[in-house]
Amino acid sequence: MEPPRPQAPADADHVLAAAYRDHAVRLVGLARYLLDDTTQAEEVVQEAFARTYAGWSRLRDPQHPLPYVQRAVVNLSRGGLRRRRVARAAVLEVPPDVPSAEHAAAESARRDEIAAAVRALPRRQRECIALRYYLDCSVSDIATALRISGGSVKQHLHRAHATLAGRLGEQEDDD
Repeated sequence: MEPPRPQAPADADHVLAAAYRDHAVRLVGLARYLLDDTTQAEEVVQEAFARTYAGWSRLRDPQHPLPYVQRAVVNLSRGGLRRRRVARAAVLEVPPDVPSAEHAAAESARRDEIAAAVRALPRRQRECIALRYYLDCSVSDIATALRISGGSVKQHLHRAHATLAGRLGEQEDDD
C-alpha cells in the first residue's frame, strides 16, 4: 500500500489560479513557439500547471510558482518534440509552399523564416531565445527556469544571435 501523498496547502489553489490567469496566454505562446502546434501547446500548458500543483512541495517559493511552471512548459515541449521526431522518422512531410503577393503575406513569410531559423538553433539556444524575447524574461529568470548559470544563458543568447544574424543576413542578401 502506497503512503498518502502530501496535499498542497489551501492557498495553492488561489496562487496557481492567479498565475494561470496572469500568464497562461503567454505560456501557451511560448509552447506554441517551441512546438509550432497550438493544440499541443495548450495541452502542454495545462499539464505544466497540473504538474506544478502535484509537485507543490518541491516549489522553492510557493507564492511565485511561475519559474516552476515555465520550466515544466519547456520540459514538456521538449518531450513533445521528441515524440514528434520519432513519428516523423517514419513519414517525411514536405511543408507546402504558399506564394504571396500582398504585403501582409510577405510579412507572414518573414516571420515564418525567422521562426524556422530559431527552430533550427540548438535546443538550449532556442529555449533561451524564446524565454528572453517571447516572454521577456531577464537573464536571471531564464537561468532559474532552465536551471543553468547566468553566464551560460548569456553565452547561449550570444551564440544564438550570431547564428541568427548569419542565417537571416545571408537570406536578405539573396533577395
